[in-house]
Amino acid sequence: MLQRSELGQEHTDAARALAQELVQGQVSLMLQTGDYLIVNQRRFLHGREALQSGQANVLAGDRRLLSQLFLRTASGTGSAA
Repeated sequence: MLQRSELGQEHTDAARALAQELVQGQVSLMLQTGDYLIVNQRRFLHGREALQSGQANVLAGDRRLLSQLFLRTASGTGSAA
């Protein structure tokens, strides 16, 4: 994306430095059938890699299920965590 960006060189360099920092702190988890991973998206970044090459051809029963849940305090302000 940076190669096609209209950002100036300073912004491009800053984006590259940020990307490098994020990759250095990266942790990978291999979840198995029945595993759950709960992430506080206000505190952590996350990504999803392909299940395998040809992911579009993975049988429906073998695909992952992604669900989102939003929690709020009773007053609707602040964080639930």
